[in-house]
Amino acid sequence: MNDTPEQPQQNTTALLDRVGRHLARKNRPLSFDPVVEAVFQTDTAADRNRQTIVAGLFALVFFNGFIVIDAITRPEILGMSALIRLCFVTPICLAALFWLRRSPPQWIRDSVLTCCAILIALGSNYLLYIATSDEAHYSAFSFGLIVIGANIVLHIGFNAALATTVGCCVVTAFFLHATPDLNWSERNLPVYYMAAMGVITLVANYRLEGNLRHAYLLMLRERLNAQEVRRINEQLNAYSYTDALTGIANRRRFEQFLQSAWTEALVSGETMSLLVIDVDFFKRYNDSFGHPAGDACLQQVARAIEGQTRGDNDLPARLGGEEFAVLLRHTETIQAETAASRIHRAMSQLGLSHGRPDGNGYVTVSIGLASATPRHDGSAAGELVEAADKALYQAKRHGRNRTILADRAA
Repeated sequence: MNDTPEQPQQNTTALLDRVGRHLARKNRPLSFDPVVEAVFQTDTAADRNRQTIVAGLFALVFFNGFIVIDAITRPEILGMSALIRLCFVTPICLAALFWLRRSPPQWIRDSVLTCCAILIALGSNYLLYIATSDEAHYSAFSFGLIVIGANIVLHIGFNAALATTVGCCVVTAFFLHATPDLNWSERNLPVYYMAAMGVITLVANYRLEGNLRHAYLLMLRERLNAQEVRRINEQLNAYSYTDALTGIANRRRFEQFLQSAWTEALVSGETMSLLVIDVDFFKRYNDSFGHPAGDACLQQVARAIEGQTRGDNDLPARLGGEEFAVLLRHTETIQAETAASRIHRAMSQLGLSHGRPDGNGYVTVSIGLASATPRHDGSAAGELVEAADKALYQAKRHGRNRTILADRAA
């Protein structure tokens, strides 16, 4: 059984530490350190872009709705208004919104939206510039809606919102001062109102972004804490089923797996086999080389046994002391004999020196083998274990370093 990977644990712990440092700050910054910022962008980009596209479409409908206002207040530019709004500004902005579906980085997204907002300001100001009706200049007071739409509705980043506000104010001031027959108030008050709207929306944008990021940090901390608790529980669960010395399954896991495999075989009608393995003369090995060497011996024996199993289909386990077992699902007796032979061969190749009384110079194992085809006749998984134990006892009696087959338990 494999240990729980440490890398995800390290990443989660490090990220939790970074999140904690951000939350400990008194202010609410508009950006995080590169690691947390990358996680934030990954988690929020798709949803943010989706909301921006919906808001952008609504803004374009609102922008084009001013064609009706132009028809009432500035009929002399109605054709040009429809041309600029529907054939120039709208297609460009629609293309930009469509491109946002690719979820570009935030700075690119904000730059594109800033350009769209300034483009709308250019189109609106140009229509004001060419209008000749007496009430045309009043439309300049509506240009502040562009800033509100960009900074709040589209919710672009603060730096982009600042650039949008300055850009729209500059464009509006330029066209108003270039428009003839306007007095000082008509040239400057719309810019003042736009700038005032810009300041108000920038404050709102800053607080909105800060609160959004703070809420995200709280959510991320809870998510990471939940992941950490889940990881710890999984690790504790793995430890409860793992033999601490050898790293393979322990008796608890073996008994659970045995019962599960027995129930499965009852349904499928397939045969299962069990190898019960004991290290020969292990007490003498401990007495000769010491307990640390004995522990190392058991670890190597466990690895040798595990190396001869078939992944998830088989379960190698340490039952206690120097006794091991391998449960072989979907395995007939002849296949189990082959597996036992591989284990004997692996022990021979391991070649652990052992001064034993029978003259064999290396560590060997004795194996009891039993097979069963579970049926609904009252037989139980414990009978398979009992049969394999009896076979192991016979292997010990007949000279060790061998495999003895039990009679079929069922």
